[in-house]
Amino acid sequence: MATIPLPACDAGELKRRLYDEYRVGVPIITWGGREFVRVSVQGYNTREDVEALVRALGEVLPLVTKH
Repeated sequence: MATIPLPACDAGELKRRLYDEYRVGVPIITWGGREFVRVSVQGYNTREDVEALVRALGEVLPLVTKH
């Protein structure tokens, strides 16, 4: 399991779009005024699952980042 900091973003919109558009379900949490994604890879996850998360974050995160 890893908790990875994200740039300031609309966490709710990020989580919604990751699931609705990519069927990627991960917790997006806000703690101490910052957003984080919590990744937990289990035995049933594949390399393709992790690659899908990375690809989805790369595509969606720029669209929901606060400038």
